[in-house]
Amino acid sequence: MSTRREALLERLAVVELRARALADAEEIKAFHRDYVRGLADRRFGDIAAHFADDAWIDMRTHGRKEGRAAIEEHFAPMADLVAEGSGYVLSSPVIRVHGDTATGEWTWHRFLCDFPVMGARLRAPGPWMEGRYRCEYVRRDGRWLFSGMWFRVVLPDDDDA
Repeated sequence: MSTRREALLERLAVVELRARALADAEEIKAFHRDYVRGLADRRFGDIAAHFADDAWIDMRTHGRKEGRAAIEEHFAPMADLVAEGSGYVLSSPVIRVHGDTATGEWTWHRFLCDFPVMGARLRAPGPWMEGRYRCEYVRRDGRWLFSGMWFRVVLPDDDDA
């Protein structure tokens, strides 16, 4: 009788681990969407709060930055530089959870709407860009944060080309 009970307890432990990993993956997806919503809403001053103190980023052609202070310095000036209207779509997440760490890959689309033209703005829906995020996440104090983020535009022109 005890072997049956032990087997059931083992199966229950496996189910609990899988349920926790699925819940963590959903939390990470919501967290990453909140980060992208911050970009879309031009809340660049809030972006660094999504990163662990010892996180790193490697964003497009800007080079690698390490530590939350450097990440904050990277995003802060964008509030004054980025004024065009754009829409973002984040899709195809592949999240792998390993306890209090995880990795994720995402596809990102940006749909440009407003373009500066001879001192004015021209609204032209349609132009787009596709990018890739490769991220590392860490759970600190019960909250998921980025511990690393690599991002490149891959279409229609490749950042690394």
